[in-house]
Amino acid sequence: MKNIFRSSLPHIGVFVVFIALILVYFYPAFEGKVLQQGDVTQFQGMVHELEEYGKPSGWTGSMFSGMPSYHISGFSSGTDFVWEFKHYILETVQSQTAGPVLILLITSYILFLVIGAPVWLSLLGAIAMAFSSYNIIIIVAGHITKAWALSFVPLIIAGLYLVFKRKYPAGLIIFTLALALEITSNHLQISYYTAILCAILFVGFFISCIKDKKFKHLGLSSGILAAGVLLAVASNFSSLYTNYESGLESMRGKAELTPLKADAGQAQSRPAEGLDKDYVFSWSYGKAETFTFLIPNLMGGASQLFNEEDSETYKVLIERSRSGQITGEEANQLFSRAREYWGDKQFTSGPVYFGAIICFLFLLAFLIVPGKSKWWLLGATVFFIFLAWGRNLAWFNDFMYYHFPLYSKFRTVEMALVIPGFIFPIMAVLALKELISGKSDRKKIEKALLWAGGITGGICFIFWIVPEMFFDFQSSFDLPNKFPDWYTECMIKDRKALLQGDALRSLVFILLAMALVFWYIRAKNRGKILKYVMIGLTVLILVDMWQVDRRYLSSGNFLKSKDTAKQSFSKTPVDEAILNDKSVSYRVLNLMNPFQEARTSYFHKSIGGYHAAKLGRYQDLIDRRITKEIGSIYSAFSTVKTLDDFDPVLSDCPTLNMLNTKYVIFDNNQPPIVNPNVYGNAWFVDSYRFVNTPDEEMTALENLNPRTEAVLDQKFAENLKGLQIIPDSLASIVMTSYAPDILEYKSSSQQDGLAILSEVYYPYGWKAYIDGQRVPISRADWVLRAVVVPAGEHQVKLVFDPDGVKACGVVTTTASALIMLMLIGGVVFYLWRKSKQ
Repeated sequence: MKNIFRSSLPHIGVFVVFIALILVYFYPAFEGKVLQQGDVTQFQGMVHELEEYGKPSGWTGSMFSGMPSYHISGFSSGTDFVWEFKHYILETVQSQTAGPVLILLITSYILFLVIGAPVWLSLLGAIAMAFSSYNIIIIVAGHITKAWALSFVPLIIAGLYLVFKRKYPAGLIIFTLALALEITSNHLQISYYTAILCAILFVGFFISCIKDKKFKHLGLSSGILAAGVLLAVASNFSSLYTNYESGLESMRGKAELTPLKADAGQAQSRPAEGLDKDYVFSWSYGKAETFTFLIPNLMGGASQLFNEEDSETYKVLIERSRSGQITGEEANQLFSRAREYWGDKQFTSGPVYFGAIICFLFLLAFLIVPGKSKWWLLGATVFFIFLAWGRNLAWFNDFMYYHFPLYSKFRTVEMALVIPGFIFPIMAVLALKELISGKSDRKKIEKALLWAGGITGGICFIFWIVPEMFFDFQSSFDLPNKFPDWYTECMIKDRKALLQGDALRSLVFILLAMALVFWYIRAKNRGKILKYVMIGLTVLILVDMWQVDRRYLSSGNFLKSKDTAKQSFSKTPVDEAILNDKSVSYRVLNLMNPFQEARTSYFHKSIGGYHAAKLGRYQDLIDRRITKEIGSIYSAFSTVKTLDDFDPVLSDCPTLNMLNTKYVIFDNNQPPIVNPNVYGNAWFVDSYRFVNTPDEEMTALENLNPRTEAVLDQKFAENLKGLQIIPDSLASIVMTSYAPDILEYKSSSQQDGLAILSEVYYPYGWKAYIDGQRVPISRADWVLRAVVVPAGEHQVKLVFDPDGVKACGVVTTTASALIMLMLIGGVVFYLWRKSKQ
């Protein structure tokens, strides 16, 4: 045991360094403060109904009139022991902000140890990998699931490497556990990119084995990795199944409608399944913007206002305002419309910056590191950069969009840069590892240093001296603002200054790193100065990354926890007014950006919401019906004098009425518009008819009165077989109880009837019972549910009870338990073997 403790001391020391870095960087989080994270705030709105419910539910009624909760709070059956293990880690770290970065530091450190780097070099690599700007920026944005998914990627690569190096048991355990942890983080786009990276590395390994005739090693490694993938996938079978199931019905599923003429050209180029191409490529990284890997403020950094202290734009506005050339109001408007960022995207939270020194060492690696593996890593880097360019490399990404499996399912293609974010530090560490090995000729290294430093430093130098040779510092998003020429000149001057400042900064870091490396390779006694060189490089990299990261996440981003909740979810006068209504269930439409906010969902059941995977049919209803009806409400504001004057407008909004939209919010400080025309939670119709296609079904809504007539797809004809409706003016069906996954109604009628329920239809999981007897659910009026109710008085109950998810629970429990047993067994065997040495 003494030997184990003694050999562990360096690693314990590194872990202490990691803890210290996290405590210093994220110290406000450990003082009880929280970040202002946009997506986390939205998430709190999304999940509030489910938290109030207090029970697991696969459905929520708080957003988009109802949708699966699989992508919101998660829902599964069985026991996922890998998830429990991850949850234990999360509770130990006690921070959703610092936690992913700490785990990424640790897993990166393990990766570098596995590829043979010494402790100090592994520490350097881990810092470079974890503090890459993207990892910090996504935390500020609240993309926590993405951050957790990324934190386990280095461990996956480590497991893959161990298998390639014939360390089969350790490789299997680490690869399987890491992959299971990564998938359980529930960010499928990161899992997708990670799978592609692993596939590229495996292809390189496969070719190498074939050339060297290592068929046994290839077969054994392939079998082990396949087993690891199967186990990791099986341990997440419940979550993967729910993603698959809901994906069939979501915006990422098959498009059902023929496009409108206005959308025809766009939709004709759309694949059978997946998202719209413009939506997929909306966040594409610019080709020139790729130089932010080396110079963070190349294109202005983030979409934020110019700094008031040293901005030429601000100074000129103040001068012109004081001299009377423009009014104070005009000055404020101009300043509020200009942004530092001038790249290809609509806006950004910050650049992808790998570090000036890391870029220098990355290039150096390809000049001095032996072997062919580096070229596969280079190929992977280029491939993922191409993916990130999106619409800016149309010939490549159009092909990917139409033909590459699952590619069209994901958006924000710039996210692909997370993979180069791992490869750059790996190559940097391999370069330094080769330097300190003493195997390479000194002259060769010096020549390589001059080339690598000359290229990276030369780029920085040119951008520092003559950036206007390459850029005009204007964005296409500046044009609609129609800025005066003098104001545009000021913006250009400020943006140019930002680029030049960071170009010089990166140049200085590269020169300092080169000086340290030259000192080492020319030293007579390299062993004595190695630690100073490693410490110097580590400090330089840390300072470089830390300073840039602080631009996007500093103590100023943190607020007291109660302040955040108070600002985001304090009840407004309109909320108070609506919540006085104690009816069982009704919906609310917020006219203020209804489909990009989840605050309304915190207090009410919302017609809108905030989610990238809403149901496809509901999105169609938004595009074809709801948006038009909202437009008519907007138009009415120019003519109405009182809130009651909206009654005739709302009576002509059948889609909103059938969705039980009882209240409309137009101002947080004003009473809501009350809609007396809503059809309620459920109603009996006087007639129904069938259509043959989705196009006919949507077209039928144009002239349909959903209160008296229903339209259904022909495929539901069997559910209504023999139903002859005789209108019954006394028939009623009333909701008596509401829970997200249990709805209860009381019906009374003299004739058999078709009850339309103002709930979104979903083909998987919902079950209907009349007096305890199971009955089928049909889809009516494009998105609603319909149930045939016999004459008399009955209790109607709908329960969300997905059989498929329950069946997957057994697989998840078994596979995750096996993975944890493998981990425990591996650790016990390792300690036993060490104790015997």
